[in-house]
Amino acid sequence: MSFQDLTIKLAYETGEKMEDLLDSFYIPVLEQSEKYYRIAGFFSSSALAVAATGIEGLIHNGGTMYLLVSPELSADDYRIIKEHGCIREDMDIFSDFQIEDTPDDHLKALAYLLDIGRLKIKIVVPKRGHMSLFHQKVGVFFDSNNNMISFSGSINETAQAWLYNIEEFKVFCSWKAGQADYLNQDLRKFLDFWKGKRESIADVYDIPEAIRERIVAAKPRDLQDLRIMERYTGRRRANRSNLSLFPHQADAVKKWVENKYSLLMEMATGTGKTRTAIGCMLKKLKDNERLLVIVATPQNTLSRQWRDDFSTLGIALGNSIIIDGTNSKWKSDFEFVLLDLSTGLYSTAVIFTTHQTASNERFLEIIHRAKQNTKILFICDEVHAIATSKQKVALNPAYEYRIGLSATPNRMFDDYGSLLIRNYFGNNSFEFTIKDALNTINPCTGKPFLNQYEYHPIFVDLLDDEYSDYKKKTKLIAIERSKEDRDEERIEELLRERAAILKNAGSKYAALDSLIEKLGARAIYDTLLFVSDKQMDNCMTSLARHGITRAKVTEEESASKVVTIRGETERQKIIKDYKNHQLQMLLAIKCLDEGIDIPNARVAILMSNGTNPREYIQRIGRVIRQAEGKPRSLIYDFIMVSPNRSDTIILSHEARRSAQIADNAINRMEVRQLFLKEGVDLNAYQ
Repeated sequence: MSFQDLTIKLAYETGEKMEDLLDSFYIPVLEQSEKYYRIAGFFSSSALAVAATGIEGLIHNGGTMYLLVSPELSADDYRIIKEHGCIREDMDIFSDFQIEDTPDDHLKALAYLLDIGRLKIKIVVPKRGHMSLFHQKVGVFFDSNNNMISFSGSINETAQAWLYNIEEFKVFCSWKAGQADYLNQDLRKFLDFWKGKRESIADVYDIPEAIRERIVAAKPRDLQDLRIMERYTGRRRANRSNLSLFPHQADAVKKWVENKYSLLMEMATGTGKTRTAIGCMLKKLKDNERLLVIVATPQNTLSRQWRDDFSTLGIALGNSIIIDGTNSKWKSDFEFVLLDLSTGLYSTAVIFTTHQTASNERFLEIIHRAKQNTKILFICDEVHAIATSKQKVALNPAYEYRIGLSATPNRMFDDYGSLLIRNYFGNNSFEFTIKDALNTINPCTGKPFLNQYEYHPIFVDLLDDEYSDYKKKTKLIAIERSKEDRDEERIEELLRERAAILKNAGSKYAALDSLIEKLGARAIYDTLLFVSDKQMDNCMTSLARHGITRAKVTEEESASKVVTIRGETERQKIIKDYKNHQLQMLLAIKCLDEGIDIPNARVAILMSNGTNPREYIQRIGRVIRQAEGKPRSLIYDFIMVSPNRSDTIILSHEARRSAQIADNAINRMEVRQLFLKEGVDLNAYQ
């Protein structure tokens, strides 16, 4: 990332607007900075603590903070400086630093930065007849791409200023037209003072070595120990978090509490499952007990999305970290988190992980060994995916509080797994379905929580040999089911093979070409095409022939491999290009089925589809999220029929999916008429 990826306003102020200067400006800019020049009339080491997340980003970027401050000297101090041209070693210039045997967190942060050379401090003493105090307040940030941001106004470099004072300042960005001259004035002002070029109005002194040594003596052992700053920031934000919830979300939180802090939440995609789970967490934090929050998702991309959602909502607790295979040190990092919790160094931590890592033997061992008196809230997103034979151990009985999230928690062909999930989360659930969301008005927008959609089935004939194979599989399934000692695994295998015939039918390629020609290649945008692995290459070739800009999102497109100078992963770049309309269409097999948030997606083409409700409900959920300026969504579904429409056997099989999708569509009556013409009544499949 760079400064240009941030949302930067022209001006910031507190007071009536109650703007959070730290979260909206200071911390995100610091996180991307490699250098920070600051002129502050007053400085307090507490400023380093409240800006901890940003300061740590500055350190990791190899950055340095250059600070010009006023010492607020007495008349006697000024006389001594005037006479001797230096600052006396015993002068109590940094009285706010409180150098004690057990230094506070603020001082540790200051000491660490000074010791590693990441903080340079000079003291500006105004000359008589000019300024009684040094009151300039300017900051200039630099990122790795040579972008610059400056701000100037009333704000000092203290916790009081960033958190509580009524402050305002203007902001200038080097890449924005007409702002460079103002920025350069701020930069020139700092450099002139730093280099002593304004000697006619002020003298500039390095921080006395004796004072520096006294401060550095308090430094922590390493950056890991410096997370003390994060603990301060986390406690502050957690204590002031006041997350607003919609009525259905508040009802879910209430039911979670009533069900002894364990609940399965069956909520349609786009109705705020993440926000609801965070609401539950904040409710539990009010009990002031030591709490570890584990957020487990099917893939790392979703874990990062959860982390970003926490940040967007202003939820930053004690310590938060990604713990999965993308972090080579996850085991030691996880142990550090639990150690710090158990010893009371901070009270809350959030772990973002994957189902795979949450079921890892080492992960569970660390929990068992280091948990001690720490309570654990386990939030399992897309919970239906975790009840496999290998990952079900992630449903750890040691977790006191539990939240299971999914639009479709039941597992296809796995009654045991479905029952396991429901039992683990307290044999109770809260439901807010697609139908509920389409018929409930969001009071903030005046629109339903989900986007209204049209459903357009496209009937596609099976080829003769495919139809013959389909009937053969159907006969074998019937024979196996009729046996007294029937083989359930063999039946499931045959069902999958039969479903694959419909999913990969050869006629679908011509149907896709016809649909593109009907819609017009240039008119296609914000579209998701769901295909099978076998269909991917042919579809990519076909779209290229039509001149459609496209990309595929599969397991091969890495969620951790960095491919841009801004630090974007391969998958992040693809999704960003799609959101910016540099790509018309994304092709996906499974990766976009679960949870990934792409609000601008409006059109879904279900080319590879089946009768598993979880699959098609998740896919519909990708395109019916509300977004500003988004017209009604469109869903095109390839419906297989027998050759020449000779019978309704296959269509009856496909109708199970169509009936459920059509039930919530605004053109439901039209769809029912289409099926009636083909000899199938969708009402029979409701």
